[in-house]
Amino acid sequence: MSKRTRQMKLPVPYLSSGKEAPQDIVPEAIIDWGSVLHLWVLEMESDDGPVYAPCVVFCDDTWSMIGPIGSLEAARQTCHRWAAIHDRTVRDMTRPRRQLMSQAEATVDIEPSELDADLPGDPWSYDERTGRFHLNLVALGINIANDVLGEDRSLAQLVDALGPALTHIESIFCACGVIQPHYVAPWLARVREAAVFWLTEMDAVDALETDEDRGRSMADEVRRDNVTLDEALSRLVNDIVDFYRSLPAQEGRPNEDPFSRARKAWAAGADRLAYFATEALVRKAMEGLE
Repeated sequence: MSKRTRQMKLPVPYLSSGKEAPQDIVPEAIIDWGSVLHLWVLEMESDDGPVYAPCVVFCDDTWSMIGPIGSLEAARQTCHRWAAIHDRTVRDMTRPRRQLMSQAEATVDIEPSELDADLPGDPWSYDERTGRFHLNLVALGINIANDVLGEDRSLAQLVDALGPALTHIESIFCACGVIQPHYVAPWLARVREAAVFWLTEMDAVDALETDEDRGRSMADEVRRDNVTLDEALSRLVNDIVDFYRSLPAQEGRPNEDPFSRARKAWAAGADRLAYFATEALVRKAMEGLE
């Protein structure tokens, strides 16, 4: 690896919502992949028939395009390539799939100014047609689910931990003069359904998380600090050593020693950092040709 590549500043993964995204195609390197739910093949209509766009969907139920609009095959290839690199799944809108709930069920006609208190997170969807924000119950459910994640608890315990947030949301709904009382219970049920769905998804992801996944996640955390590749590699190895040195007290595996697991995490994390350094170098070179 050249000295120029090692000294290249790595792109910072700051983009965690489609609300913050640029209007055109979003560069891969600026996406916070920890905030990504899945990749998405979006079907659209044009004068010449259906066209397709590869998209990334964030945990707040917003999305951004990651490639040009074109053929179905091209959109699928982009989504599946990025899914393989970043360990995400692909939702193909051109094929039948089960939805948690429809957009009409998820979005209700309440604006932020109509509530007397702030709801957890940012559960608002903007309707370009009406120029208004509406409450997204799925996003609200995911927000409260994320708030109880991060501790070593079973799925049942995490679901139980949703109780205080749901009670708080119920009190906000009941205090709102715009929300009719008979809407409170079904809306709250949708929020809980979305939260439980998200906790179940995250529980499955955690159960399948590999050492390579952890190494890549650590690499993305290091990139947040606007560092060069050399600096990032140095920090990454320290983070991995610290983590796996204390591993026996956390989640020791009898058939694998911490050193071999740390080596797997390091290889995957270092590859990820090198990938983004090379991508940044190529992007810079291409900009010089314009």
